[in-house]
Amino acid sequence: MNVDYKPDRILKWSTLSTSKKIMINDVKKYYFSEAVAKEIGVEEAIMFSNIFFWVNHNKKKKSDYHYYQGKYWMFNTVLKFKEQYSFWTVATIRRILNNLQKNSYIEAGRFNKHGYDKTKWYTVAEKAFDVVENDKDFVETINSLSEEQPTNTR
Repeated sequence: MNVDYKPDRILKWSTLSTSKKIMINDVKKYYFSEAVAKEIGVEEAIMFSNIFFWVNHNKKKKSDYHYYQGKYWMFNTVLKFKEQYSFWTVATIRRILNNLQKNSYIEAGRFNKHGYDKTKWYTVAEKAFDVVENDKDFVETINSLSEEQPTNTR
């Protein structure tokens, strides 16, 4: 399932970003799991697909930098998520991330080298794997997008 979003201004170029967006005729398309959307909401499903993509990407790369506590993780700040999802407010992003954690779709941690760095790290929780396991279209889409070698490694 995808949702079209037309930005106020036309973007001339875009790389594959953490939001799994693709520019087609200047329209961003956001891909997400219909199963996740039915269970906890479309906004949460869009954010979850972002986190799922990067965790999956880091796992495929076997990135030691992103491996903690026996799991692969991705990291991002709320402000960086705001740059990726300009149509959401910071408060909305925090609510979405909290809902994903509360509903056991993601786990959050801090694995930063410096104590002053408050960047959160996110990974996919076991429950989420069970939900998306049956959503083959979503998994195939994420896998095909991650093969395109994104430049932004979170």
